[in-house]
Amino acid sequence: MKSISVEKISEAAAGVISARQNAPTVTVTEVLPPESALESSLVFVSKPEHVSLVQEKKVKAVIVLEKIFEHVKDLFSKDVQIWTAPHVQQAMCKVLPLFDKITPHYHEGIHPSAVVHPTAKVHPKAHVGALAFVGAHAVIGEDTTVWPHAYVGPYCEIGKRCHISSHTTIGSDGFGFFTDKNFNHHKVPQIGKVVVEDDCEFGSHCAVDRATLTETRIKRGSKFDNFCHVAHNVEIGENALIAAGLMIAGSARVGKNLMTSGGVHILGHLTVPDNVILTARAGVTKSIEEPGMYGGFPLESHKESTKTLMSLPQVKKIKRQVNKILNHLNLKDEED
Repeated sequence: MKSISVEKISEAAAGVISARQNAPTVTVTEVLPPESALESSLVFVSKPEHVSLVQEKKVKAVIVLEKIFEHVKDLFSKDVQIWTAPHVQQAMCKVLPLFDKITPHYHEGIHPSAVVHPTAKVHPKAHVGALAFVGAHAVIGEDTTVWPHAYVGPYCEIGKRCHISSHTTIGSDGFGFFTDKNFNHHKVPQIGKVVVEDDCEFGSHCAVDRATLTETRIKRGSKFDNFCHVAHNVEIGENALIAAGLMIAGSARVGKNLMTSGGVHILGHLTVPDNVILTARAGVTKSIEEPGMYGGFPLESHKESTKTLMSLPQVKKIKRQVNKILNHLNLKDEED
């Protein structure tokens, strides 16, 4: 079990955490939540009630949310290493990689079992995992990891510092067919590519279709959860943050900073502007004109969609009441 020193933690999170009480001899072997902590754990304290758990477990290293520190600082013993952070999750971004038991086992270069076409360009500081596939003339950028069993199709381009998780496909064929008068379906060849810009991430089982003629593009900094589908010719702007189950149909255009909850669907050939939030299971059936938070199907503002959702349990009751009124007025529809 490896131990991480106080100095190493301070160095890794420099500029994000600040030491408030030093215990230089302390070392940490794992990061655990307050209720599961051990004496050797590092614990993130985001609520005052976490302090009693830290005391009970005799934890020696904590990172405390800055805004509660003044209220709890006197509750810690003098032998505890204390840092503060304005945002706990930001501190996690810097500190947790020190304790990752998986990532260090991956290395730069191409795994012997990976299939990489001779014409593909894989940066020397990229990693292509076991049984992954990289097609002809594909490009994999610096510090990018293509995880085991992932697929990057021919001519597709993956930028720097990207993560393509296992069982994800970049460059699958777009879904395009011509249907004749006899209802026979003839495939329209998809001869374009996918471009994924720098700092993008795809969870497992995502599929990004290559374009019919030009390119499907995912812009810089976009992050996708598991089981997302991006169809042919779609463009998604910078810094999208997409929860599981997004389905976006062909030729849609999405601006920057899109955020979605799970199970969102966007129809093809629509536009979504910058700074839109789509709540869980939202269905976008027409272009959105203004930034904001939206939900429901058909799509409404978040406020209105919440009202609609809350009213649904009352529909049966309202129907019974209306039927009573109609019966009383002898206006009851005979078909009912």
